[in-house]
Amino acid sequence: MLGLGGFTSLITKVNVSLWGSEVLIECVYNPEERLPYMLTFKDCRDISWTVHDEEAVGEPEAEFFGITLGESEHRKPAVITTDIFEISILYGSFRIHKGKNLNSENLETEVLVSQAPAIL
Repeated sequence: MLGLGGFTSLITKVNVSLWGSEVLIECVYNPEERLPYMLTFKDCRDISWTVHDEEAVGEPEAEFFGITLGESEHRKPAVITTDIFEISILYGSFRIHKGKNLNSENLETEVLVSQAPAIL
């Protein structure tokens, strides 16, 4: 559904801003080529965070195990699971940004994902 194929993804940064109403999750797809993409959740109402591996919290990257998008407009939270943590976000809207020079200030390519529930 994310259009990334079957390679591994890594989460490199989670940025919570605007007093918790926006969450940007920076990722790379295919660790050998390191193709960047970003998951953007806006109009967030609730964020829950659980650390699974306390010994790995200093690691620079977390292996992306899966995502359930839930439902937008605050109906069901998205749940993102990694080898280190799990985060649940009750959100208003969700977007995926992909591009070679991608960062939070330069969202090169934006892909709107269907609002239907999805599991990766």
